[in-house]
Amino acid sequence: MRVGGQVLSLGRGTMVRLDDIWRGIVVALAYYVAARIALVVGTLPGTSFAPFWPPNIVLLCALVFAPPARWWVFLLAAFLAHAAFEWQIGADAPQLSLAFFANSLVAGVNALAVRRLIRRPPWFGSLRKTSIYVAAAGFVAPAIGALAGGFVPILGGSGMADYPLFWAQWYAANALAGITLGPLALILVSEGMRPFKPAPPALQVEAAVLALVLAAVCAAVFNVHDARGANALAAVLLYAPLPIVIWAAERFGVKGASAAIFAVATVLVWRTLQGPPLFAAGTPEGNVLAVQVLLVGLTVPVLLLGSSIDETRSAERSTRESEVRMASAAASANIGLWHYDIASDAFWGSEACRALFGFPRDAPFARELFLAAIHPGDRATVTQAFRIALRSGQSIAIEFRVGSGEGDARWIQVRGQAHCDEAEVPVRVSGVFIDVTARKAAEAEAELQRRELAHLTRVSMLGELSGTLAHELHQPLTAILSNAQAAQNMIAAGRINVADVRDALADIVQEGHRAGEVIHRLRKLLRKDEGRVEPVELGELVRSTLRLLHGELVSRNVKVKIQLADRLPQPLGDPVQLQQVLLNLMMNAMEAMSAVPADRRVLTVRSRPADRGIELTVADRGRGIPAGDQSTIFQPFYSTKEHGLGLGLSICSTIVKTHGGELVLTNNREGGATAIMRLPAPAAQVEVQDDPDRRGQEVLGLSR
Repeated sequence: MRVGGQVLSLGRGTMVRLDDIWRGIVVALAYYVAARIALVVGTLPGTSFAPFWPPNIVLLCALVFAPPARWWVFLLAAFLAHAAFEWQIGADAPQLSLAFFANSLVAGVNALAVRRLIRRPPWFGSLRKTSIYVAAAGFVAPAIGALAGGFVPILGGSGMADYPLFWAQWYAANALAGITLGPLALILVSEGMRPFKPAPPALQVEAAVLALVLAAVCAAVFNVHDARGANALAAVLLYAPLPIVIWAAERFGVKGASAAIFAVATVLVWRTLQGPPLFAAGTPEGNVLAVQVLLVGLTVPVLLLGSSIDETRSAERSTRESEVRMASAAASANIGLWHYDIASDAFWGSEACRALFGFPRDAPFARELFLAAIHPGDRATVTQAFRIALRSGQSIAIEFRVGSGEGDARWIQVRGQAHCDEAEVPVRVSGVFIDVTARKAAEAEAELQRRELAHLTRVSMLGELSGTLAHELHQPLTAILSNAQAAQNMIAAGRINVADVRDALADIVQEGHRAGEVIHRLRKLLRKDEGRVEPVELGELVRSTLRLLHGELVSRNVKVKIQLADRLPQPLGDPVQLQQVLLNLMMNAMEAMSAVPADRRVLTVRSRPADRGIELTVADRGRGIPAGDQSTIFQPFYSTKEHGLGLGLSICSTIVKTHGGELVLTNNREGGATAIMRLPAPAAQVEVQDDPDRRGQEVLGLSR
């Protein structure tokens, strides 16, 4: 034997840790003491057989908490203690060896069941775990161990015909110890005395009173006997401790149940072995077996009751803790929890809900109070959303204002889900209230900045067109001046021709309208307002934009082809913002064709119906979009122009998205690029098929 640090080498690769040796010594001492206690409780008259055998529970605890590779250490220690005890009571080597084999078989099967099926403490924390233990320790393991244990009396000289009785005695002794003492021992070894020391003083007093009452009841009823035959009364009184045991299970769970049932079992077995028979079984063996069966039958439901109570309390505790954590997290995130029960018409909200709606802390979160706090303009929408959820089981996801004024109103988002019963009928609705005032303010600020930027972009764009716009205004003003001077000359010469004067005045009016239209279009684009949503006639929007760009098209030698479908649905939107998009796309197209020959400078504008909307395209025959710019063309401050800011297409894309559509740029096969603007159309409008025969065709050949 070599000693190295904390490990002992026994040769041939067998290693033993010093702490395992100390644990083995403890197990041997505990096994021996438990065997002596079994003798104190009592044995069958004329034999050394103990109907209540605690040593197996000592071995069970050792195997449960030790790795299987170390089991041999504890089995060896227990065998030495077992041999010492059995030699003292006169057992020979074959008997004690077979008895220990049977005991080891019971402890091993139970330990494997606990380690493989229950796995970790709390061993009896759920009904499933307790059921597994009861099945293993109360039925399977004792039945297997008794197959070998039943031969121990036969080795001592008894007849083979009594093997069924010996098997039953061994089975009952191991089953009784396994389900009465086993749970208590496993709890003590894994948790110490902590579970039996409740923190509240009231529980400590209750536990002490319970123990005293149980002891008094056991002492009273188990001593009731009559030599002339009061066995029937004694058998009935055996159930007197049961209410106290159930009391212990209800108040202290499986720990109280196991402690109480162990105390009752110990006293009752001792009483059966030491006093007059409690049952009219005829023989001492029969009386003991009857008591064992009674105790096993009572212990199983009591243990299951205690574990069910523990599981229920654990679930309630977890639920409360989860609710506290959820409420704390919700409150820290400014979120309120709520639910509404349809049957009781009860509306519940957390403390955070009261803070969100400005309710006093002691005010009930009633439905009427909740609806009264909603902004009058949003109350009907919220009521309708809740009504739909209650009737159809749909979810709720809306935003509304709280308060009566506009300046101090807060925005609340409500999300909820209806819960239905087995018949798919909604029974309650629950969800959260979220304060989104900050987000709404940020969105409003972002929208204001977007409009400001869009307005500045329009002004900048019109600044680029200032020369051509001045030319557009100069022509009608010159015509007006010429006609007015001609009329003056005719009057000065004294030869007034009414027809000529009428023609001059008509020309003045016509050119005045022309100049006024240019100024009107400029005013609309330059004006900074909140914007408005109205039906937009895309054909007129295209034509008015081309009239605004007339001078620029002429100066750049660009021809325009217009192919607009008739009777298109009118999308809802802001005509000024959509015209800004068209202006930008057309100017980009003209810029892209500045380096191509004049005969290729053709700008094509088309409109046609599309899936659930309208599609408007602006195509050119320019240089197209570089391959590397396809994914970045709409990013802010990215431009393919030498002096561009890179904001035009980004703003155009944002405008189209706010209108519920999308803007796409693609290269043409024959060269150039096409900008595709898709806009949704109201569903109530008639969908028009893209029929080429019904399209309005117009070609404007514009040149210097």
